[in-house]
Amino acid sequence: MPFKLTGSHSVIKNKKLMRVLLTAFVLISIISCTSCSKSSDTLTPIVTPPTTDSFSVAVNNGYGSGKYKIGDTVHIFSIAYGDNQVFDKWSGDVTYLDGPGEWHTWFIMPNKNVSFTGALKSITPVTLQFEQIRGRDRMKPVYYYFPAGHKGFIYLLHGTSGTAQNLVNSFEFVQLYKELINDGFGIIVTESEESTTGIDANADGKIRWLVTPADSVNNIDYANIKIITDTFYNRGITNRSKLRYCVGMSNGGNFAAYLSDYFKYKAAVSYCAPAGVASLTTVTPLQFCMARFDNNENVGPTGNAAALSNSQLITSRGYCSKYFIKERAPLYAERFARRGDITITKSTAVFNELKSKGFLDSKNYFKGYIDVFTTAYQASPTSFPEYNSLTILQRLFVNEQISISVSDHHIYSDYNKATIKFLNTQCL
Repeated sequence: MPFKLTGSHSVIKNKKLMRVLLTAFVLISIISCTSCSKSSDTLTPIVTPPTTDSFSVAVNNGYGSGKYKIGDTVHIFSIAYGDNQVFDKWSGDVTYLDGPGEWHTWFIMPNKNVSFTGALKSITPVTLQFEQIRGRDRMKPVYYYFPAGHKGFIYLLHGTSGTAQNLVNSFEFVQLYKELINDGFGIIVTESEESTTGIDANADGKIRWLVTPADSVNNIDYANIKIITDTFYNRGITNRSKLRYCVGMSNGGNFAAYLSDYFKYKAAVSYCAPAGVASLTTVTPLQFCMARFDNNENVGPTGNAAALSNSQLITSRGYCSKYFIKERAPLYAERFARRGDITITKSTAVFNELKSKGFLDSKNYFKGYIDVFTTAYQASPTSFPEYNSLTILQRLFVNEQISISVSDHHIYSDYNKATIKFLNTQCL
């Protein structure tokens, strides 16, 4: 028989039962809702904000635009310019640039988009004058240019096996002397006595400047420089109050270090040459412009290290010296159109041919040195129809530009502004 409550006791008991049931329901509801909440949190995915590791580079009036990872080394290049122009400077995010005034420069990619705009400057085209001037023993070929009101003059000195004619026709040297003349310097170019005679006078197996002894009586190269300089003084083209400088490449760079000290020039610059023991005694400010992957037997990594050490030695002796080293750079499709006698279309075709044949890596850096390519070309010229269609001089220019991009042993215009600044102000 079921239990049954009656009367007032039944109401009391029912109220108590209802409270118990209500409390139980509330507890069950709370537990149930809490369980649902936890389940919902577990199923909701955690969204991680995207991480950007690449940013854009925009280059106006030049090349190098693209997307790069943070920390990449990025190279930018000016558009080509003619005989009546020089590169002026970059504008934009220039605080990142190694050389804001150089036609080709580089920077480390920051964690932001950056942009640069290259500017060119119009100049009066430069035509060097030429004549044979009597040296100590014979007539010497001399090219020169003295702008009105020039502040000084600079001897430009060729390397081993070079000549005066080769130097003034070298595209990279031309870019240098255009800028020097535009900055108010006079220019003189002559050649070593061995280059004029074709005779290896000191039997060292090379045709080049006789660097030592530094003596204008017994060393014919020093004697010729003195006589040629005096000739311009005597003609009134320049005068002894004008400051004198010299800039040389390779053997010419070594010669520049000794020559400038012997004649007490204002400053000198040595390209791709460590300057030897001149650093022990020179009192003339000397700048070194080296090439990172110089493959010359007399330079290489050892010579680059020696140049840096010599620069530091000169500084430690209380005299001014600076050191620059050009880095390897990628090629770009328009590079071979720089001189003006190869069209951008043809330059791009040659670039694509090099790329398709495996001579460029994924970032368009040339693999190895130029001889890797020239050996392949000589073995099968018809395998390179675009390159093969160029004239001999054009092919030599392409080879030269590749060597410079590799940062091999070659005069280069990548630090023209740095050289001009050094000649003007030294270490000030």
